[in-house]
Amino acid sequence: MLTRSFIMKRRLFILGIAVVILLASCNAAAEPESAATLSASGTGSASTNPDVVDIQLGVDTVEQDVAEAVDQNTVKMKELMVLFGDMGVDEKDIQTTNYNLWVEEVYDPDGQPAGEKRFHVSNTVSIRLRDLSQIGKLIEEATKAGVTNVFGITFGVADTTELEQAALENAIDNAHGKAEGMAIKMESSLGPVVNVIEGGYFSPPMPVAAEGIGGGDAGEVPISQGQFSITAQVQVIYELLP
Repeated sequence: MLTRSFIMKRRLFILGIAVVILLASCNAAAEPESAATLSASGTGSASTNPDVVDIQLGVDTVEQDVAEAVDQNTVKMKELMVLFGDMGVDEKDIQTTNYNLWVEEVYDPDGQPAGEKRFHVSNTVSIRLRDLSQIGKLIEEATKAGVTNVFGITFGVADTTELEQAALENAIDNAHGKAEGMAIKMESSLGPVVNVIEGGYFSPPMPVAAEGIGGGDAGEVPISQGQFSITAQVQVIYELLP
């Protein structure tokens, strides 16, 4: 025979379970359904005239005596440093990027060692020129002073902050246009932006026209600076409305 105490405990237990089920049902009803979203990627670019140029210039010397090869290279590089200063290049815009010394074994026409050696010294500096009107003159004068290699000419912008912002805004506009087109196709409409993911920036390589590198009677080396561009990529996520 069941006691009254046991019956009361069982009723309380059943009541507790009912309350838990009721609360769970209420919470489930209160939670909104997850909103549908739509994601679109966008790409945007912005361009401007470059205001700086980076040039890599190198001097190679070859001698049968290693000390002579080093000394000749050093003399020519010092002359170049004076030239850079005379043309307004700041010391902070001059950086040595490579210094290499190596020995070459000399062989006779039969491919046998001739018992001679040649010592090669290569010194390369990268300079940033902020007066772009001086590019052709600098290369011409540098080759007269002993430069044997011009490794690269890269145009750029010293401060890219505004250009990056413009490219980012264009990328967002591009993504929005794609999203609108997809929403219309799905017979829906775009809601508020849920998230924007920045994909980074990159600068496409710029072609450089340069002719007649070297001194002589041809005059200044002609250089075409073109335009400097930055491209931004984004992913924009929208709420999708029915």
